[in-house]
Amino acid sequence: MKYWSYTGRLATATPASRNRVVDFWRVLAILMVVCGHWLAVTIWVQPDGTTDLLNSLEWVPHAGWVTWLFQVMPVFFLAGGYANARALQRVSTGEQRARDWVTRRARRLFTPVIPLLIVWVGLILALRGVVPPEVMHAGTMAATMPIWFLAVYLSLTVLAPPTHAWWRRSGPWTLLVLAAAAVAVDVARFVFEVPGIGWVNFAFVWALVHQIGYWWADRDDRGGVPRWAGWPLAAGALGLLVALTWSGRYPVAMVSIPGQGDANMTPPTFAIAVLGLAQFGVIGGTRRAVERLTAREGAWHLIIAFAGVAMTVFLWHLTAGMLTAAAGLAAWDGAAFKVEPGTWWWWGSRLPWFLVLGLVTAVLVSLFARFEWAIRETGLPKAWGTVLAGVLLLVGSSAATALVGMAAKEGALDWWRGLIPAAAVVGAVLVGAFPARRRSGAGDTPGP
Repeated sequence: MKYWSYTGRLATATPASRNRVVDFWRVLAILMVVCGHWLAVTIWVQPDGTTDLLNSLEWVPHAGWVTWLFQVMPVFFLAGGYANARALQRVSTGEQRARDWVTRRARRLFTPVIPLLIVWVGLILALRGVVPPEVMHAGTMAATMPIWFLAVYLSLTVLAPPTHAWWRRSGPWTLLVLAAAAVAVDVARFVFEVPGIGWVNFAFVWALVHQIGYWWADRDDRGGVPRWAGWPLAAGALGLLVALTWSGRYPVAMVSIPGQGDANMTPPTFAIAVLGLAQFGVIGGTRRAVERLTAREGAWHLIIAFAGVAMTVFLWHLTAGMLTAAAGLAAWDGAAFKVEPGTWWWWGSRLPWFLVLGLVTAVLVSLFARFEWAIRETGLPKAWGTVLAGVLLLVGSSAATALVGMAAKEGALDWWRGLIPAAAVVGAVLVGAFPARRRSGAGDTPGP
């Protein structure tokens, strides 16, 4: 109840200048990511006692096309570009140093991450020998998967001062440059089969979507993206996306589906940026309706309340899934997972599955949300070298966690994987990404 009262005061004190559409789409995107991940989990204990750990997209008909709806990661980068453009106004006017701005952003992003890494180190050490190695490895990889986003997003945040200055000088031309670079990388990857070149598009593709967020902020100063322009933009981008996938050069799936070869997500392709442009068009086309919805006191309070714990939900919802799955497999010989995937009984079991996962996530949020609220504001580093060293450690450890995981295939935390959380902790100390003793002030609304 204290939290509800607190967010009620935040909602009431929201300035008229705040773009509530950004908050709405960020919250909706988080909810879609959570629901998509929970729906993707398929655990089947077969009659012979063997257990299959599947991704639902492996057996859902036309799964590739379904991912066009659930792949909403571009929305986060759109909203991030918008938020960074707004926040960088203080840097461009000299009110705040770029070094301090980057430090505060790094603290806001990574203060909630460190507890996740520490808890999973504890789980790996405590459950080794109890949980089958392959389950521990897969569970750790899945639970820490969201951290890849923070590695990329923090990199773009560090580069935001120069990229925003580039936008102010060149405007939409920056989009064309980044788009051309992303397409060139895709050509090298798919046509000339250059090994490893596709990973370069983690920079070009997400920078392109982030740069569209700058465009959004500029349009907001002139009344926002008009509805008449939003829907044609969305339709045109979707048409281009259909053409790209129809050509056979780009996969249809917008997420990685096990056993289906190349995907547009890991590493990202130009198709993901086109999907982001389509989502930007939808945001513009629905702007008036969303503004009317968020103008309602109750709806806006709900959005603010969820936004206050959104990062914690994002970080811990897969851990909730792994813990629930482990408990379900251990109880009554895995009876909860003996329903064959794809049957009507399986689809009917999704509602109680979501309810249980929601309850477990709520418990985890109640334990760890303070790391999202209590962002430290004092003791800023006095040298760029300290900030950059801390950021490099945070980005590197996050990328390593997403790529190789903290648990080896033998289910153990070997010495070099132990360096991953250690590097994250050292980076957090360098930039001060550990919680303050008490919660930030009411004017400090959470969000990237």
